[in-house]
Amino acid sequence: MEMFNFDVPRYEKIVGDTLKLRPQIEKAADEISAKGYSNIFLIGCGGTYAHSLSLKYMMEAQSPIETHAVIAAEFMLMGHKRFSKDSLCVFSTRTGNTKEIVAAAKFCKEAGARVVMYVSNAGTPACEYADYLFHSFAEDDCLCEAIYLTSIPFLARLMYHKDCFPKYGVFMNQIAGIVPYLLKAKGQHEEQCRKIAEHHKDTGYHMVIGSGNLWGEAYDYAMCILEEMQWLKTKSIHAAEFFHGTLELVEKDTSLIMLYGEDETRPLMDRVYNFAKKITDEITIFDTKNVELPLDEDLRKFVSPIVIYAVTERLSCHLERVRNHSLNIRRYYRQMEY
Repeated sequence: MEMFNFDVPRYEKIVGDTLKLRPQIEKAADEISAKGYSNIFLIGCGGTYAHSLSLKYMMEAQSPIETHAVIAAEFMLMGHKRFSKDSLCVFSTRTGNTKEIVAAAKFCKEAGARVVMYVSNAGTPACEYADYLFHSFAEDDCLCEAIYLTSIPFLARLMYHKDCFPKYGVFMNQIAGIVPYLLKAKGQHEEQCRKIAEHHKDTGYHMVIGSGNLWGEAYDYAMCILEEMQWLKTKSIHAAEFFHGTLELVEKDTSLIMLYGEDETRPLMDRVYNFAKKITDEITIFDTKNVELPLDEDLRKFVSPIVIYAVTERLSCHLERVRNHSLNIRRYYRQMEY
């Protein structure tokens, strides 16, 4: 299916270039594993912090490796007692000049910790502090694919060396062919996303719900897309926490956007759905289980964040169209000092 305002060759190149980083990623992970490290700090802000939540879930569910996901600015102020020169600090940044990321990377580097950095724009300030630098160009509409297709293989390789990811080789060989499947998933959801956008053109408030390794993507889609890029009032809600307050706000016309993955927490999403369908008529579901992928069944859950981002990008694009509100305009972000 032809997709609105979408350049297929561009997408194939951007995501494909990221996949080509595999040898570089493996070399870094092998060196780091050989030297040893005490723990991992996934450090971000905004969207990169949101993505780190998905990565933290993967690490904690799959391995005993101590892993922290922290907000860059808070991390520097709090003086985290588990952070040391033996920590491994993992960053991602599109611009390479986000103030909080640059400052935190400098802080980690000066503390003697090793810094691993994915950046979409080479030669930017963040690059200066990287012991291991992964670079492939990406823009907002495909940034998540680039971040995850760098960080998931890197962390999976670290787990492989700890005997926690025995199917690493199979996983990487299969994920190498993921691009056509992501494009097919986008195409399959095109009409659904067009209809959802038109239906919710004037909806003023949304709840975005996720769990497990899609909680970070729920957080990201609510804050970094619907709030930042569309100026829509939105609340991100963890499915397990939905019943501790938020459920009281659900009414007949309340919009729920539910992001279903394939990890162990899927029953938490079912619990929300089984309640919500009795109250509201406005439930939108995106489910990675409905997407064909070139991965073994037990490996699919690891790429759920990539799939959800790829599919919801189509909704973002159609919201931009029907609401006549560019995804690129900001009133305040990077427009003023604060």
